[in-house]
Amino acid sequence: MNTKIIDFYEDKDGFIKCVEAIKNNDIVVFPTETVYGIGGNALSKDAVSKIFKIKERAKDNPLIVHVCDYDISKYVEDISEDAFKLIDKFWPGPLTLILKKKNVIPYETTGGRNTVAIRMPNNEIALELIKESKCPLAAPSANISGRPSGTNAYRCFEDLNGRVKFIINGSRSEIGLESTVISMIDDNPIILRPGYITLEEIKKVIPKVRLYERLNEKILDKNPISPGLKYKHYAPKGKMIIINSSKEKIANYLEKVYLTYENIGILCIDENLKFYEKLNKNLKVVSAGKKDDFIEIGRNLFENIRVFDDLNCDFIISECFFQDFSNAVMNRLLKASSHNVIIL
Repeated sequence: MNTKIIDFYEDKDGFIKCVEAIKNNDIVVFPTETVYGIGGNALSKDAVSKIFKIKERAKDNPLIVHVCDYDISKYVEDISEDAFKLIDKFWPGPLTLILKKKNVIPYETTGGRNTVAIRMPNNEIALELIKESKCPLAAPSANISGRPSGTNAYRCFEDLNGRVKFIINGSRSEIGLESTVISMIDDNPIILRPGYITLEEIKKVIPKVRLYERLNEKILDKNPISPGLKYKHYAPKGKMIIINSSKEKIANYLEKVYLTYENIGILCIDENLKFYEKLNKNLKVVSAGKKDDFIEIGRNLFENIRVFDDLNCDFIISECFFQDFSNAVMNRLLKASSHNVIIL
C-alpha cells in the first residue's frame, strides 16, 4: 500500500478521497488540536479492527470516539447534568468524557466495555472529515503503540507509511498532548488521564471531581475504561530517565553515564540549554521550552522525544519540569521513562 499525504487546503479532491475511504471502512490519519489521530468509522467493527491491527494495539485498550456536534444521545445514555456542564464549557476541545454506551457503538470500539470515551475535537479538518463521512470516528493517536504520539503529518508517515492509504496534513498539532479524560459514569467524576484542561479548570465547573490515584486504584489499570492507563506509552528507542535535581548535580551524574553509554541526550528548559551544551560536545541537548511554560513544553514534548531517536540516543535524561507529577507533561514523561525518576 502506498501512503499518500493529502494537503487539506490545496487538495480538495484528495480530501474527498479520504471521506470516501472512511465510508468504505478504510482508515485515514487526520489532525486534531491535541495530536494526530488514526481514524475509522466508530460504528463499524471492520474499521475498528483495522485500527487495532495497524497500530499494533491491544484489543482491550479502548478507543476515543470523535464527533462533530453536541447531540451525543445517539451514542451514549444516562448523560448527567454535570456531563452537560462540561460539554457546554469545554467542547469543542481537548476533553474526553467516559459515558455509558448505546448498542450502536460496537464492543470492538470500547475494548469490550459498556462505556465509551467520546469528545468533539476543536480542529477544522477533523470536524469536516467527521461531518462529510457522516459517522463518528474512532481515533487513537496516529503512531505505533508504545511510540510517541504524532503531532505532524510527517512523523505519522514515519510510523504508518504503507499501513494507511491517506494522511491528511493539517500542520502541527496546536496542543501536542492528548485530551484530558474524565469518567462521568456515576456520581463520582474522576480524571483518568490528565491533559491540557486541568483539574483546577474542571473543578470550577464540577467541584467534586478528583484525580485518579494510580497507586490506590490499580483495578482500573487492569481493566481500563480509558486509553492511557494500562500499556506502555510514548517511549523513545533509548533508555529514558527523569532527574529531579539541579543542573549542576545532573552534570555530575552525566559523568557516570558516559562510562556506559555513547550517545546521550538531555531534555532541558531553555534557560539551561547553554550550560549543558558546554559540558560535552557529544552531548545531544534538546530544549523543551521556557521554564514553567506548560503550553510550550507540552506542545514540544512528543516531537522532542522523537528527535532523540533521530539523533540515535541510547540514553536520555529529562529534567523534571514540574514538581506536580499529576501535571499532564509529567504524566507523559513518567510513562516515556517507565516511571524511572532519580532524585539527587
